[in-house]
Amino acid sequence: MKKILIADDHSIVRIGTTMLIKDALHNQVAIQEATTFDQALALLHNEEVNLILLDINIPGGNNIDMINAIKVRNKNVKILVFSSYDESIFAIRYIKAGANGYLSKDSSEEEFKKAILSVLDGNIYLSDKLKEQSISDFLGKKSNINTLQDMSNREIEVINLLVKGYSTSEIAHTLNIRLNTVSTFKSHIYTKLNVSNVVELISKVQLYS
Repeated sequence: MKKILIADDHSIVRIGTTMLIKDALHNQVAIQEATTFDQALALLHNEEVNLILLDINIPGGNNIDMINAIKVRNKNVKILVFSSYDESIFAIRYIKAGANGYLSKDSSEEEFKKAILSVLDGNIYLSDKLKEQSISDFLGKKSNINTLQDMSNREIEVINLLVKGYSTSEIAHTLNIRLNTVSTFKSHIYTKLNVSNVVELISKVQLYS
């Protein structure tokens, strides 16, 4: 019997994904839940888990270091990121960091089940859209998404929080970095993307997504 941990702070998401997972695995599964990243880490430390379904925007997380923190506690656990964040911007970064797949919360039930089974079987899961993007990038076909792809992981994290309306102090607290460090990142981001305020930044991110 497979053991799966759902790490998501939204109860309706946990309920829905639990039903889909049980259906995909014909009820041959034990499911646990965590509503914060600290809870998820505690469960992974104390129990063997085959797969963690991870919302990267969960309280206590929200950065790419989550993947390493999980692997430190359970090096064999499979990680399927299940997020509303734009996969064209975030997916490859998280997979390079050690995740076994990235699935958008906009995905269909069929794709969700496919992703769960694929990752449990030891495969890396990417949507068809992301596979096409990766092939284009490999072949050297430039697209407008490359501007964001050239950003560092930390810059992408800061961009995401700025777009969500976080203040400089809130970003510093969320990412556990200093205020002046956030300001430096913000300045570099604006320069690289040729924008001067958050409104322009949002428009540019939408254009590249």
